[in-house]
Amino acid sequence: MRRYTEVLDGIPFSGEQKELYPYYRSLGYDRKTAAVLAIYTFGSDYSYEDKKTLPMDKLYEIFVCPGDEEDEEPGDMITETGSAAEPETGIFTGFSAPTGFPEGSGCSTGRRVHQCIADTEESAPSASSAEIASSSLEAGLISQMFSGEAFPDAHVERKSLEVPSFLRSRSSRERSLKASAVKRMPVTGAPLAMPATDEYEPIEEKDFRNTASQMTSTFRMTTNTASAGIIFNQLREERRIDRSMVRIEEMLNYFRYQSLLPEKDKFRVSCELMPKAGGNKLLYINVQGKEEIRPQQNIVLLLDVSGSMSYNTVQVQAMVATILSKLKDGDKLSLVTYSSRDRVVFRGMKIRDEKDRIRALEKFLAVGVWGCTHGSAGIETAYQIGKEEYIEGGNNQVILITDGDLNFGITDKGGLAELIEEKKKTNLFLSVVGTGIYNFRDDKLETLCKHGNGVYRVVNNLADVKKCVNAEYASLVNVIAKDVKAQVEFNPEVVESFRLLGFENREISHQDFTDDKVISEPFGSGGYGVALYELVLRDGSGPVESGYKYAKVVTTGSKELGTVKIRYKEPLADTSEEIEYVIPSAEDGFTDNLRLAYVVYVCAEKLRGSDKIGREDLDLAEKLCDTLGEEIREINKDDFYKLPEILKRSARDLNVGIHSRDRFDW
Repeated sequence: MRRYTEVLDGIPFSGEQKELYPYYRSLGYDRKTAAVLAIYTFGSDYSYEDKKTLPMDKLYEIFVCPGDEEDEEPGDMITETGSAAEPETGIFTGFSAPTGFPEGSGCSTGRRVHQCIADTEESAPSASSAEIASSSLEAGLISQMFSGEAFPDAHVERKSLEVPSFLRSRSSRERSLKASAVKRMPVTGAPLAMPATDEYEPIEEKDFRNTASQMTSTFRMTTNTASAGIIFNQLREERRIDRSMVRIEEMLNYFRYQSLLPEKDKFRVSCELMPKAGGNKLLYINVQGKEEIRPQQNIVLLLDVSGSMSYNTVQVQAMVATILSKLKDGDKLSLVTYSSRDRVVFRGMKIRDEKDRIRALEKFLAVGVWGCTHGSAGIETAYQIGKEEYIEGGNNQVILITDGDLNFGITDKGGLAELIEEKKKTNLFLSVVGTGIYNFRDDKLETLCKHGNGVYRVVNNLADVKKCVNAEYASLVNVIAKDVKAQVEFNPEVVESFRLLGFENREISHQDFTDDKVISEPFGSGGYGVALYELVLRDGSGPVESGYKYAKVVTTGSKELGTVKIRYKEPLADTSEEIEYVIPSAEDGFTDNLRLAYVVYVCAEKLRGSDKIGREDLDLAEKLCDTLGEEIREINKDDFYKLPEILKRSARDLNVGIHSRDRFDW
């Protein structure tokens, strides 16, 4: 039997463990803790009552150093066809447990197929176990689709079902303990096929607007990147892309730009102008937030542990360990879980040293995955604890980790919005990290973060964790301003018409800009939001006509292109402040920031299957992709390669073209 192992710090790792172990070490965890986290993942069971927290030393002994295995018999391992294989002592490696199928309602125990093996005292699996393995999609079945991590091939590689060597210990008592523990071992992969029950807000692309009749464009500014996380995961899994998944503004925000931090103001606005195919212009606007990190943190982790989350345990564990590693002396951490009911795992734990982090991880690793999704109950409990542990002058944050499949309690978007609107009066902020693809309710998660004054990220693998949680942690949890709105006023003498690219579900009326009752979205520390416009400029001849019978346009003769206004509230304030930036002229001036933004925009429209771009746009995007400078490539080195791959692939290769909100089979 072929094995793929690598020895790191004297410990052999296989598969995903080889990536997880060095990551956990990079977070500052010691060798023993990192090894346990890489090999052993919190998991599923029928109930919490029989859970007993195991100390990290015991987990290390069970999973990393399984002890004396001299009396193992070769027949204890079984391949797909049931043939015996040579056993391997030492670390559990190569165990490929078949996944189960959660029930369509999302109300599932989440108990995995390999528990049927773990629940027996005898270690030799029956023929039916091999049949189960043969008929299920197993961990690690997706390989690379394109040249890079984001684009895997969808070929199925059948793996062997092996019983870990540590399950075959001579002691009956030890076998029982280890069999109980293996129930919570990581299972990656997903069901081979099931109906799509994802939900997204519909998107309807806008056309050009004439400045003679409408000279302002007003929208909720955002730093969210969730849509990009969804799209790249769809590509990894070779799943179809619905138009409604692609929010251009969030795709733009996902990539990094060479923007300067504000020196005095809360925000710094920068603009660039570039010609595009057909003679129109592209206007790039970057709103860069200040870096402000409060000295003390009160973090309440609200974790969805319902059955539909059983496929997401590896990335969820990496997220929890990452957040825990960021906490400093005196910071508070609470952990609330919810499924059919909510449960407080621990509350107000003060993090002082490494021992406290390990103690929190031990409690977390004993959490089970089971049951339905009573999210509103978990939200109530998390906010209550956050209020009781509140730190004056500190950062008080609830972080919700979920796939959004709320099927018990308050489940409709209106009810969730009302609930969060009420809860945010406690001055706690709610950020959302979405994960999962088979029952993902993006529309509900958008509602929760928008009304909870938080940011929204999507995480589905270790690379996502590194980017969206580790590298951008300060932006995720330290809110510097809330209800951030943008209004761009174009000069009708210079700009004939404009089209805002994206923001379809974030546009608001001209009057809403100054109405402090109209909510918007927050900015985290160091966060930024990018907006793109396509402009048609005037040729400079003749008066500006309004097109209305009883009205005409009065202009000032100014040659300014327009003015950008940003309106926001301090995190705990009720009234807004405003800053203004003038775009002095319509002369071209652009950097790699605008070049990159245009490439991302064209990729987003292509993924939508949009008719807003043509061959000239694709050609220009490909040219810009090839000529971008080394510096902007370097700051996007983990993601940049995805863009040329999208540009050169056909719509069929990308699985683009499903534009309706109707459910369909993948």
